[in-house]
Amino acid sequence: MRWFKYCKFLMVCCLVAVFSGCEEDDDYRGYMLSGRWFGNLGMMVDGQPAIGSDLEFIPQDYGGYTEGYGYETDYYYGWRGRVEIVEHYFTWTVRDGIIYLHFDNPELDCNIRDYSLSPDYFEGYMDGVYSSTWFTLRNYERYWNDYGYWSAGYSYRNGADVRSDSVQVYKKIPKCVRTVNVDSLMQVSK
Repeated sequence: MRWFKYCKFLMVCCLVAVFSGCEEDDDYRGYMLSGRWFGNLGMMVDGQPAIGSDLEFIPQDYGGYTEGYGYETDYYYGWRGRVEIVEHYFTWTVRDGIIYLHFDNPELDCNIRDYSLSPDYFEGYMDGVYSSTWFTLRNYERYWNDYGYWSAGYSYRNGADVRSDSVQVYKKIPKCVRTVNVDSLMQVSK
């Protein structure tokens, strides 16, 4: 009889460990994600490849790192070869190891599943509605400290506050799309 009680207790402990394990991993991934990243997101702006893209992941104000909001800024050569920007607001969530990005432009919504994330590098595939794009980013500003939390007294949005919706009337708003990774589409169709 004791053996049966011991087995029941062991099964309950295992179930608790299994069901609570993903949340800690998601919190750690969000912790590593928080900050500013620059690199190649495979963006096309008005049919031209973007020079580079900047992603900013800001955690929510309440505890934990599993969700937040951010900005994607794409740099491209515009009219007369000048460098111009397009910025998109997004919300992000880390759930079961998958990073979900929901943009102000629904065509840019994506999930990041197959990725590698470290304090300095972030690379993998962004799976959008109709495409899968390889991206590589490098971290240049972290929103966490050695104690494992970010300071509520620090302004994380310290850059220039330029939005794509604040474009002058005479200026055409560029169309952004993610490039299609042909290799991943061919694997899906097989």
